[in-house]
Amino acid sequence: MSAQIDDGGFVDLIYQTAVEPDLWPALLERFADRIGGGGAALISQNQESGAGAGVTARLDPAAPGLYFGHFANRNPIQRIDNPRETVKRFVPLVLTDEHRMPKAALMRTEYYNDFMRPFDMHSFVMIGLAMDGLSAASVNIARPKARGRFSQADLAAARRFHPHFIRAWRLGRKVAAARLLNAGMADILDHSPHGLFLLGDDGAVRHLNRAAEGLIAAGDALSVTGGRLIAPAPGATQALQALIGAAATSDAERRSGGSMALASPTRRLPLSVTVAPVRSERFSVFTGGPAVIVCVIDLEALVSLPEQRLRDLFGLSRAEARVALALLEGDDPRQAAAKLEVSFHTVRGHLARIFDKTQTTGQADLARLMMRAVGTGLQP
Repeated sequence: MSAQIDDGGFVDLIYQTAVEPDLWPALLERFADRIGGGGAALISQNQESGAGAGVTARLDPAAPGLYFGHFANRNPIQRIDNPRETVKRFVPLVLTDEHRMPKAALMRTEYYNDFMRPFDMHSFVMIGLAMDGLSAASVNIARPKARGRFSQADLAAARRFHPHFIRAWRLGRKVAAARLLNAGMADILDHSPHGLFLLGDDGAVRHLNRAAEGLIAAGDALSVTGGRLIAPAPGATQALQALIGAAATSDAERRSGGSMALASPTRRLPLSVTVAPVRSERFSVFTGGPAVIVCVIDLEALVSLPEQRLRDLFGLSRAEARVALALLEGDDPRQAAAKLEVSFHTVRGHLARIFDKTQTTGQADLARLMMRAVGTGLQP
């Protein structure tokens, strides 16, 4: 059955979930079919508390409530001894339950006998998507005992589409952060804090939101010439147009999304660019053909976190927040001391308390944490 489903149409469906999250159940069903699975779920679960939510396909309606109500903290497959440390090293992978523990050991657990077996779930494939704070997002495909274990061919199929799932999830989070109840798509795009460009199948810009207009007005990283997005350097423009071309192509087998960093001589940090295909009928500004969405994140704007936000997120004092901001903006401790007009020893004392409160072990670790917090949409 899976061989009869074209890859291009399936990739289209993956990216369409970014703007139409109601398509997730249909996507889960088709993905399960591709790798010989049965029931499927998209899950976001706090790795410390076990709390979370899920979207399911082909699962008993009682399963999600039972899982999050009782078994989430009893799931040996997902158990993490030190969640706050482990999430810092998160890497999205495609794994089976047997990568986590032997099948024989799993079958002796309460989780298997009281949750998995009653719902005819014997084996799992877990497709990691992202870590937002302490919450991990993943796609989980179950297989009944009668079908045996997932094969290497099944896992290879899952891994082939894994990058598309990750990009679509990230893009969907960015769009969802700005989604207003009953708002039209244009209103949704205009309220996003990220630069969003809608392009036609010819690669021409048809709509851009206010954040995108600001990036163009700045004139130091992106411009629109002849309706095309242009980068500061010819090589970067070529790479960007290649991503757009891959997303806009009418060849369903070749249609794909991608990401790149866009550097500029006047910027300390590059722009983060994600390109993805979406069906044009979702947008009133298009009359036909594939559509492309380009999401541009200004990393320099994101690191300009207000002092109060840092204090709220991490429990920092005012002085500690000012030191953290200085470090996040690229200063070393001595430069931060000079900027804040305090002694170097004072900054070192603040820094020690910052590391303790944020549970980080150095400036690089601290910067990654701050950027991760920003990336989850925790802007004012």
